[in-house]
Amino acid sequence: MPKDADPLFPVPPAAEQERLVEALLFASPEPLSAEEIAQRLPEGCDAEAALDALARRYAGRGVSLSRAGRGWAFRTAEDVAR
Repeated sequence: MPKDADPLFPVPPAAEQERLVEALLFASPEPLSAEEIAQRLPEGCDAEAALDALARRYAGRGVSLSRAGRGWAFRTAEDVAR
């Protein structure tokens, strides 16, 4: 735990950070930037790392995590969009 971390509110593990980012993106009607996501996560979370992990996790699935303008959003995979 970093020396300035609050023991009452520890940084969630990476898998939990991914879940939080996934939930934020599914709940948002519009794409969210990494900065907007970071503002909604507990202090000490790494939004960029969670986004990268989610993009890898969804690669090859029916939906993918994609950049949409300056933000991120889940979109139907191109190969099944018809």
